[in-house]
Amino acid sequence: MAEQIVQIKSAPGIKRDGTKFEGDQYVDGQWVRFQRGLPRKMGGYRSINKFLRDLPRALHEYTQDLLTYIHAGSASRVERFYIDGGYNTSVITDRTPTSGLTANDGNMWQFATAYDTTNGNQIVAQVAPNLNCICNSDGGALFVGDLLGTSVLTQVTTVPANFSVTGGVASLPPYTFAFGNDGYAAWSVPNTPDDFTGSGAGNAYITGQKIVKAMPLRGGPGNSPSGLFWSADSLIRGTYVGGTAVFQFDTISAQSSILAANSVIEYDGIFYWIGTDRFLSFNGVVREVENNINLNFFFDNLNYEQRQKVFAMKVPRFGEIWWCFPFGDSTEPNHAICYNVREGTWYDTALPNGGRGAGIFPAVFRKPLMSGVAPQEAEAFSVAINAAGTGYVAGNTLAVVGGIGTITTELTVSTVNGTGGITGVTISNAGQYSTAPTNPVSVTGGAGSAATFNVTFDNPYKFWVHEVGTDEIDGLTLNPIQSYFETADLSLPVTAQKNKSLQVLMLEPDFVQSGDMTVQVMGRANARAPEVNGIVMTFPETPQTPQEQVVFLKTQRRELRFRFESNTLGGDYQTGLILAHVQEGDGTTLG
Repeated sequence: MAEQIVQIKSAPGIKRDGTKFEGDQYVDGQWVRFQRGLPRKMGGYRSINKFLRDLPRALHEYTQDLLTYIHAGSASRVERFYIDGGYNTSVITDRTPTSGLTANDGNMWQFATAYDTTNGNQIVAQVAPNLNCICNSDGGALFVGDLLGTSVLTQVTTVPANFSVTGGVASLPPYTFAFGNDGYAAWSVPNTPDDFTGSGAGNAYITGQKIVKAMPLRGGPGNSPSGLFWSADSLIRGTYVGGTAVFQFDTISAQSSILAANSVIEYDGIFYWIGTDRFLSFNGVVREVENNINLNFFFDNLNYEQRQKVFAMKVPRFGEIWWCFPFGDSTEPNHAICYNVREGTWYDTALPNGGRGAGIFPAVFRKPLMSGVAPQEAEAFSVAINAAGTGYVAGNTLAVVGGIGTITTELTVSTVNGTGGITGVTISNAGQYSTAPTNPVSVTGGAGSAATFNVTFDNPYKFWVHEVGTDEIDGLTLNPIQSYFETADLSLPVTAQKNKSLQVLMLEPDFVQSGDMTVQVMGRANARAPEVNGIVMTFPETPQTPQEQVVFLKTQRRELRFRFESNTLGGDYQTGLILAHVQEGDGTTLG
């Protein structure tokens, strides 16, 4: 075989199931997606808020007057802030209900927007300790509050005696639905999301198992609003019919399943979700979403004990649905499996910074928003005065001693009583500490003495905007994002029925490229032989000499692959038509 020029291109998608040798798709990749059937790097991400006091498990967004309002629900609180067009955020407001909410590490939230005739748009929030079991039957509560406001949410108490709200909440305007145990669904008075007993309200048991998710559905003239209701084992459609019944419910599938409440997502009118053993969709009928390249990879590596942490989000710019899930023994979603609706293929990627806790795609804001899962070193703390001491004056700078040593210039006396006892302090600089003190701790500074404080440290969480630039931007820190893909095998025994190795002499890269990239020849002698990785070769963004326009190689493998990587600041790429100069090598089959 004389030297030939071949195109280096595999089928779109990353194949994880089966063996590497038998597939046509790319065999490995990270932070890479497919567009026009070709690999390209995913976008960068930027931390825009670092002070969420608890790990969000659900997010809600609403955009008005160029501001995107975010509500984040976690184990013990509801926090609210807004984002402007420049990715600047407001201070975080604590909207945690003061009654009706029991803090629980297992708490999962659902949110909805509902219009109130008297009070305007409201946010409706439902919580229950569903994290450890999608079938949990205890602890549901429902709250409402002004959608754009900052006041604490208030509990909904105008409810039927049999009111069950362990499942969730959904808005089917003008009705608000709450649902839960034993197939129970209740709807509010029209345009009154905090009243489930007045005229026009109602409830029904529409299936046997607990309902865990609902979403609005196009109902057509005369039977809107309509909605889909997922129970643990069925899919039900609810349709407005008016009269005494108000809503009618019919079962679409009595033998379905759902892995996690937050695994449901709507994309262009089609609903997608993960069942307990496959991927499903609804577009008039329930269908399995074909996945022959990484279905086993997902279900074999999912930490099933953490299944309720699985959440779905989408990136419509690239036709993607992401399901973020805890991989292996991880307890947080640290990996994503992606279905590209436009390309009709699947791929996956590790998630950065230890993972993401929740994610949404705001239609107006245009960028995916995701919460981090890694608690930071303490950047904030609160102080409770244990003993006021005497002899202090306002303005004294204090040092706190105990537990973690001395915290200097962090506290300033703001108010004192008649004997100079401290009654208030100002935290001027939160510092960064990862180990809590042993309370109470003493304070020194100023003219006073004998004051002690209880110091509580917060380990806040970050909030990220994705598809921004090409790098990780975290405050003033800029880090490159590693992105790579590895092609399917090229093999003369398969393509030419010759028992010969394939020798690659030269590569002609074709990329829309920013920053230097590398290429490495991978492969082995046969499917059971060990992998032999070649030398990593760099090809620059802008060649300075003719020799830098191509990559010179003299490497052979009987089963040969190429790995391309970008891992520099500002690095980006879109793959084009890559050409390789190849010829026959020797006939070795043992490695």
